[in-house]
Amino acid sequence: METLSPLTVLQPTQFDNATELLCAAFADDPLFNYLVPGDVSDRPKLMTYLFRMLLICGSSGGHTYGLINDDDQALQGVGIWMPPGRSVDLVDLLLAGLYELPFRLPWQYLSRWQAALALDRYHKQAMPMPHWYLMLLAVSPRYQRQGVGHQLMQPGLEGSNTTGQPCYLETSTADAVRFYQRHGFEIMKTGPFAEQAPPFWTLQRQPG
Repeated sequence: METLSPLTVLQPTQFDNATELLCAAFADDPLFNYLVPGDVSDRPKLMTYLFRMLLICGSSGGHTYGLINDDDQALQGVGIWMPPGRSVDLVDLLLAGLYELPFRLPWQYLSRWQAALALDRYHKQAMPMPHWYLMLLAVSPRYQRQGVGHQLMQPGLEGSNTTGQPCYLETSTADAVRFYQRHGFEIMKTGPFAEQAPPFWTLQRQPG
C-alpha cells in the first residue's frame, strides 16, 4: 500500500470535483439506483444535484474530508463524518435544495424517497446516545483498493476512541459491509426498508 497524503477538509470551491467523484463512485449503487432509476431523463444532472446537496449539508453540520493525490492533485476520495450532537435532518436537506426534488423527479418515484425516510427512523431508534455518524464515504474508481477508504475512516474512528462514543453507518452493498467489518463494525439490522427496495445494512462500532 502506497503512502497517502494527509486528509484535507474540503472547501466549497472543491465541491464540483467532489460531486463528480461521488457520481462516479455511486453510479451502480443499489440505493441510488432505487431512488433515481436509470429510466429517469437526465439522470446524471439529477445525481449531480443530489450529491452536491449532501456535500452542502455535510459541510455545514459535520466534517467533509477529501484525499488529494500529491502528484496530479486528483481527488481520490470523500468522506463526511458527523460528530456527536450533530446531524442532518429534513429541514437541513430542504434548505440545501431538497424542495426542488418533486420538480426534478418523475412523480411515480417520489414515494421511494418517502420510504427511505425509514432509514432515519432506524438511525434514531438504534442510536439514541451521542455517536459518530459516517454520513458518506466514496473512493474514486481510479483509486480503489489503495487504502483511500481506510484513511477516510480514521477521523471518526479516532474521534470515537478518544471520546468513548460509538460509530454508526448505513450501506447498501455487501462489499461495503465487509469493508466496514474489517474496521470493527458489527451489523445491527439488515433487510429492505420498503417493498422493491434493495437490501440495506446498519452497522455500529464500539470505541476501543
